[in-house]
Amino acid sequence: MVTLADVLKPIDRGDGRRTAVEVYESLQNSILSGLLKPGTILSQVELAKALNVSRTPVREAMRMLQEGGLLVGEPNYRSRVVGFDPCDIEALYMKRLALEAMGVAITTRRMSPMLMEELREVVTALESDEAHDNFEQWQQLHRRLHRLIVSGTGDTLANELEQLELRSERYQSAYKGAHLLGWWQRGEAEHRELFAAIVAGNAPHAAELAARHLARTALELLAALAPEYDTARLRNSLNFAIAGAAAL
Repeated sequence: MVTLADVLKPIDRGDGRRTAVEVYESLQNSILSGLLKPGTILSQVELAKALNVSRTPVREAMRMLQEGGLLVGEPNYRSRVVGFDPCDIEALYMKRLALEAMGVAITTRRMSPMLMEELREVVTALESDEAHDNFEQWQQLHRRLHRLIVSGTGDTLANELEQLELRSERYQSAYKGAHLLGWWQRGEAEHRELFAAIVAGNAPHAAELAARHLARTALELLAALAPEYDTARLRNSLNFAIAGAAAL
């Protein structure tokens, strides 16, 4: 039987501090990578023991993870890792559709040559054999792509969208064994088309492409993990994001 001690490593004291942020990052990485499975019950006492920290940073880290939608509270100082809830996938992508479309439109108008070149390098790297052979490396590059295309909105919104992207990765990790044929090629074609719209300075079109890219991913996730789920609200959110992009 796998225990928390088998999954979590004691936190390195480093400069002598054991902070809630360190505990948060350790638990977040374990959840997003699938080491801590959906439905796993996490006890503050057991976590503190496994991580070799006091319960105070554990309690704060668990609160942050609950706010981020990765944990739900349980009685007696415990929490449970959220399962693969189609409603969560839908809500997550509905929020991303609206915010990221707006972010892409704003960033396209503020794109600098340096940022453009960095984005070009990431798009190219995502198509490399190394990225295709290493899903973790692909995720890191994909995360960087989505950060760059909204970076013109400022750190506050970009950070929030990055957290939504991390939550999306959790579902992508579960889905990676069931991707539909040609998913690499579709994603790469969408990235190239989005990059071309950004290069052309066509903010509304770039925003629409970003929204369609997210919607396609969400619809494929739901088709794989909850095939009978009604996706009408998600499709309506896509139409809303496209209309908003056009208005911008």
